[in-house]
Amino acid sequence: MTTIIDPETTTTTTPLGRAPNPRWPAILTAVAGGIFLDGAFITAAYRSSSPAPENSLAFPWQGSTAVASSLVWGLAQALMVVGLVAFARSDAPVGRMGKIGARLAIGGGVAYTMAHVVSVAAYDSTTEDPGALVAMTLFGIGTICLAVGLILAGIPSLRCDTWSPWARRAPLALGIWMVLMMPFQFTPALAVAVGIYAVLVIVFGAALLDQRSGATR
Repeated sequence: MTTIIDPETTTTTTPLGRAPNPRWPAILTAVAGGIFLDGAFITAAYRSSSPAPENSLAFPWQGSTAVASSLVWGLAQALMVVGLVAFARSDAPVGRMGKIGARLAIGGGVAYTMAHVVSVAAYDSTTEDPGALVAMTLFGIGTICLAVGLILAGIPSLRCDTWSPWARRAPLALGIWMVLMMPFQFTPALAVAVGIYAVLVIVFGAALLDQRSGATR
């Protein structure tokens, strides 16, 4: 018995759980990086002239500007979560370690987003107040989970042949920088560290977009 397959009627299906088109997640991630970069520049410029006490949660911002900045950065972080989900559903983080790392990174992004939400409610708190402690705890959890997750997922991504060489290095570079920037959290150099982080987020978004043509290289 012979089976004849008509090539014109054969269709290719996308594996369950894979993102067929990462364009919008990639664009949203790049937009998030742009917001982070803009925020880093504005914060650095305003820091020395701010009337807010240095032990306030939202320093150098206060009042309505503190609320607005937390809302904008929280939205940016939510946009980045969209990119992290697209990364987890791509074929880059292969193997058990890669999948665990990608999911951990998503959890870190969600924790970051929740930290900004709490910051809105605690915008006038000092760092010793309960609301501020909750926000800072979430920021800490988010930083660790996102950094570790991207490193765990980024290492196997280096072997992904459907992403171009520069793109497959982007997740690992972002994770490593998040570890390196931790000592700057409570120093004047934080704005510069966040600026570098923002640039790497933009590169990560570009890497997500690049995977669409990576398989043809």
